[in-house]
Formats: sequence, C-alpha cells, structure tokens
Amino acid sequence: MPVISRSVYVLAVLDSIIIMLAALYSFVIFVPLSILFYVVLWFLLITMLVLYIKGFYEVRKYKPSDIYFLFEGVTISTVFAGIPFCLGGFNIVTVLLLIINATLIFSGILIVRILFILHSKFFKSIKNVLIVGAGQDGKLIAETIQERPELGMKVVGFLDDNMNTIEDEDSSIPILGLTCDSEAVIKDNNVKIVIIAVKSRMDSVILTDLIKGIPLGVKVWRMPKFYEKITHKYLVSKMTVNWLFYACVKKKALLFAYIKRFCDIVASILIMLITIPLTIIAVIGIKLSDFGPVFFTQTRIGKFGKPFKMIKFRTMYQDKVDADFDDDLTEISYDDKRIMPFCKILRKFHIDELPQMINVLRGEMSIVGPRPVREEVYYENKEKMPFWECRNWVRPGWCGWQQINICEPTSEERLEYDLYYIKHRHIIWEFIILIQYVAKVLCGRCK
Repeated sequence: MPVISRSVYVLAVLDSIIIMLAALYSFVIFVPLSILFYVVLWFLLITMLVLYIKGFYEVRKYKPSDIYFLFEGVTISTVFAGIPFCLGGFNIVTVLLLIINATLIFSGILIVRILFILHSKFFKSIKNVLIVGAGQDGKLIAETIQERPELGMKVVGFLDDNMNTIEDEDSSIPILGLTCDSEAVIKDNNVKIVIIAVKSRMDSVILTDLIKGIPLGVKVWRMPKFYEKITHKYLVSKMTVNWLFYACVKKKALLFAYIKRFCDIVASILIMLITIPLTIIAVIGIKLSDFGPVFFTQTRIGKFGKPFKMIKFRTMYQDKVDADFDDDLTEISYDDKRIMPFCKILRKFHIDELPQMINVLRGEMSIVGPRPVREEVYYENKEKMPFWECRNWVRPGWCGWQQINICEPTSEERLEYDLYYIKHRHIIWEFIILIQYVAKVLCGRCK
C-alpha cells in the first residue's frame, strides 16, 4: 500500500539513532560491554514505544505544546526503562546517568523536529492532487486535504464525466475536464497523487481512460482508504459498510473473537486486582458522602442491540441522580452541584468506571470497543443515521478509539471512529489503545 508521507519513517530512523547514541554516551563507561548492546536496545524499544503511543510518528501539525508532550514522553520512557537499573538499590550515579540520557534524547529529538518543521515550511515541495469524481465524496476529501496543510498536498482540481455535476459546480476547486482528459491534466498540473472518489462502479470506458492517462509512478488511492489514512476515521457509506461486513465474517475474525475474549477476561481480572486500593477508597468515600448505595447502574445497548445494565460507582447525590443522564454524551462541569465533592476526583480520573470490569467478565462489554449508549440514544440515532447499528456488531468497550481521539464527538464522528476501530482491530492495536487511554486518564486529559 502506498504511504501518505515517508517523512514519518525518516523521523523514526533519526530518533532511533539519537536514542541509541544517547544511551551509548550515557552508559558506556558504567555498563559492561557484554550487556551494553542490550541496554541500548532496551532504551530504544521503550522510548520509541512511548513516543509512538503519544503520536509522534503520524503526519501531524506540530504545536508549541508538543515540546511539553515530548518532555513528558521522554521522562516517562526513562523512568520505565530505568526501573531495572534501580532494582538493586537506589544509586545516585544511576539517577544522574538516567537524567543525562533523558536530556540528550529530549534535546536531540527536539532539534530534529525543529529542523523538520523548517524543512517542511520552506524547502519541501507540495504534492499536487487530482480527484476523480466531483460529487459528495470528492468534495469531502478535497475539503479534508485543505484543512490539513501538514499533509503537504494541494488539490489542483477534479475530473468528472457527469455533466450535471459540472453544471452544478459550487466548489472553489475547478473541474478540469473528463476522465478522457486525465493524461493531459496530470501532465499540465504535475500531479503526483490521484484519488478515485467515484461512488458507483466505473465502467470499462472510464477505467480504460484512467489506465491510459495515469502515468506509472503517480500514486493512486481509493477515496475511502485515503480518508481513513489521514483522519483515522471510517467513511460511512453503503459501499464501505458492505466491505466492512465481509471483513467481519472472515474466518480469522472468529479466531480473533476467541483470543479477544480470553484477553478481556485476563485484563479485567488484572485491572481489578491492581486497582483494589482505589476501589476500597472509592467505596468508603461514597458511603461517607451520603450513606447511599455505592453502585449506580444504567441500561445501555450492547452487542447486536441487546440491552444490559452498565455498572459505575455512584458519584452524584442519591436524591439528584438522573436515570436518563448519559455522561458519555453530555459534558458535566467540574463544579456541578449534583456531584459529591469526594467523587469529583473519581470522575476526573475515571475511577468511577472501574466496576465495568464486572460487565467485562459477564461478557456484556469488552476492554476496548465502541462506548455503549443509552437505549433512547441508540434508537434515536438508528432512525436518523444510516448504519448506526453497525457499531454494535462488536461488544461495547470500557475504553475505545474514539475516546483517545476526540472528547466530545458528534454522533456522526462517533460512528466514523467506531467503524474505523471495527475494521482495523487486532490484539496489538487494542493493547496500544488501552495504554493510550490509561495514559490520558492518568494525565487528566480524558473527559
């Protein structure tokens, strides 16, 4: 599959070199040569994993706040990678070496990112994009590219054989001709990428025109695949949902279901054991707040539209609990009078959702998946949004792809993120989603 930009791979290679050189410089004197290679490899793996989880190897727009996020990532990776060095006892020399290593990595990667930004702004050439199809999908991908200048792309125009579309053109991007004009249009506009955004199947005449007109070396993308690649969302349409159906009924999907269920059981038990101290504190704090019940249950929609009772720690006063309230869809202010003072911290760090491990053990939920919604929300969206029920082809999750990408999604965005997850899910990616979710929760950034 063609890649959007090779720059992320270049950055990954440069960062790897910096991390290895920093580890060599920091530990070469104090670590025996027989294990130095393994020490360097250990720091490389941990640091690259943390930076990958924090999104430093995606096509993205860098902001001043990323300096802090880089510092945070390097610090976290250094702490985790340095744990084996501290198992034999606290040593001030080891701590100083870890600080030197972290400083070198942070400084080196920061310099590389600054040079990369300068290169992208002043020296990197813009890739011209031609879109075949000026309909709704074509205009959507054109607008998406225009909103993402970090992609380094410019939409030069459309090709479209539909005369009605040409007459009704309302886009600022011109229609440059018919598919039979593709060779001349591509040559005249120095096009490097062609995106096929035709909803219906193209006939042999159009396909022949494009085969003849698109030179070898020009990258060709199907619009849904390109949309996924740059947005990490799924393009929801009749055709793409049909493709999703076939992906979900493959033989390997059955094997994945068994493996995922086993991992859910193991992970939920481990999470319950690890969080026992937090659970005890939460139970005592809720009881002392108003002596009401510790748990709060609410009917949510699960796999294939089956309702179940989702369990949470109760965080609102007993006489102010609203059974119709859905805090997965409605934002609550920190000073909401319905929330018990002690429970504000439970909500901020999502400790109130720990009892959902019981739902996971029951098979009603999964660790990772689309967040479950109330019955009213499900049926309302099912009526007004095509394919809404497709997000319930899998078990709902304790955490999900949408949660780590956007805090307050619209129903349309929620569906796009959820279907993207359903299409691409695999065990390693689910583990990464879980780690990203936990990291955002611990930093207080996950609403």
